[in-house]
Amino acid sequence: MPGGRDAPPHPASGASAAIRSGGTRSVPRLHRLQTASLPTAPHTSGISDLGHSPEEPASERLARRWFAVVGRGAFDEVPELVHEDVELVSKIRAGTVVRGRADVAEFIQETVAPSLHEAAVEVYTPLDESRVVVEGRIRWIDEERVIRDDPVVWALEFCDGLLIRFAAARTMLEAETILGAAR
Repeated sequence: MPGGRDAPPHPASGASAAIRSGGTRSVPRLHRLQTASLPTAPHTSGISDLGHSPEEPASERLARRWFAVVGRGAFDEVPELVHEDVELVSKIRAGTVVRGRADVAEFIQETVAPSLHEAAVEVYTPLDESRVVVEGRIRWIDEERVIRDDPVVWALEFCDGLLIRFAAARTMLEAETILGAAR
């Protein structure tokens, strides 16, 4: 049956096998347009290291570490991962900007943790050694107690191995703009 479940993958879709298996993938910026039409990963209960390589930029490695902590629900580890001058722009509480290690840790413990069901990463797009854009989905409970399943793009920036900026964005372009990346 054409296009059916047992159909072989298209030869040009080498990365799609990782996606179909629920893994994450890293997409070089130059290949972004070629891979934009690939299917997205289903929700996963954990963060996979599929496609993880020792040559990946530091920003991607640090973003994977951040989302691994979030995926485990180990929110008590957040203070160890964030810079003293961290800034967080929330997706879960639209319009909320939180600054400083102590306030961000408290916000994540008291606001994010009770609302967040899952943050599933689909694509890491490193811009350089300190900045990365992460695309995925977030399943959460909003203020009216409605379960939401939203696509999301996150802009992450690291300084001295610690998260200094974390912002939810609507698009890849918006995330790059937040991070000051030239397109």
